[in-house]
Amino acid sequence: MAKTQAAEMRVKRGEAQITAAFDPSQALNGIEPIFQASNKWLETWMAVSSEILEFSRARLDRNLEIGKAIARSSSIDEAIELQADHARTTVREYFSEAGKIADLGTRALLDSFSVWQPAAREATRRTATTAATSAAAE
Repeated sequence: MAKTQAAEMRVKRGEAQITAAFDPSQALNGIEPIFQASNKWLETWMAVSSEILEFSRARLDRNLEIGKAIARSSSIDEAIELQADHARTTVREYFSEAGKIADLGTRALLDSFSVWQPAAREATRRTATTAATSAAAE
């Protein structure tokens, strides 16, 4: 009978350890940083999308203006000069916009990684605490 009680105690203690290992609150703590990183990522890419949309709108407006100006030009030399100025301006604006978008993309990446840092530290601390508690219990 004493052996049976000891065996039951080991099984119960084992179940308690299994239950503690699969604690839903611990699982949710691990998911929270994923949601935070996803939200940061989404916010930043929404900003990138807005920037691209605004740039595209401005380019379209400028293209319409230059088309009208070329149509109103009185000579072929004036039309060529307008087109050349437009081409130079367009290339300059595209490079500027590419820099802005690259900056926003880099910021999105860094912001999403910064969300993970506190979560990783907390997970390491929890693991060390659990290991110390388990070692002390044994």
